[in-house]
Amino acid sequence: MNRKHVAIAALVVVIALGGVAAALVTGFGPAPGGDGGSEGPSTPYENTVVVDGTDSGGGDAGSGGEGGATATAAPEPFTFVIENITECGQTCRDVNGTIVNQQDHTAEDVVIRSEIYTDGEMIWSGSSEVGDLASGESYTDTKRVELSYTEAYQVQQNDGQIEVKTFVETANATYVFTETRNVT
Repeated sequence: MNRKHVAIAALVVVIALGGVAAALVTGFGPAPGGDGGSEGPSTPYENTVVVDGTDSGGGDAGSGGEGGATATAAPEPFTFVIENITECGQTCRDVNGTIVNQQDHTAEDVVIRSEIYTDGEMIWSGSSEVGDLASGESYTDTKRVELSYTEAYQVQQNDGQIEVKTFVETANATYVFTETRNVT
C-alpha cells in the first residue's frame, strides 16, 4: 500500500513539473500587450460608442432635397491612448494609458474602468477614480494586469485574441472604447 502512495505522489510531481516546463518552454504568458511594449504608443481605440444617447443634427430631407445643413463630424468627447506596455512577468504587464477631455466643459465625477475578455469571458478588470477633468485636461495612469496561469491559458486557447473595453464614466454619460488585440 505504501508503494501505491509513492507511485501516485511521483506521478503527480511529474505531471506538475511537466506543466511548469511546458509553460516555460512555450512562453506561456500571453498577457495583454504581448511583446508590443517597445512599439510605442498605440492608436486610440477605433470603436467609440456613447452609451448615453445624444442628438446629432442634420438637414431636413423631408422636402425631397438634401436638406439645408451639412452635418460636420464633432470630435469625440474623450480620446484614449495606450502609451506604453511593459512586461513585469510571464503573465504580467504594466499598461500606461491616457485620456483627454476634448469637450468644451469640465467632465465631472470621471471614473475609468477597463475590462479584458477572451472568448467572451472577463479575465481582468480594474478602475481609477479621476474626479473632475477640465476641458483639454489629460489624465494618465498605469495599471498592472496580472493574469493567473489559467487565465493566460484561456487566452492562448483563444489564439491570443483578447477584447479590451475601457469605460469613461462621467456624471452625465458613459463612453466605451473597445479594441480587439492579438497578444501572441
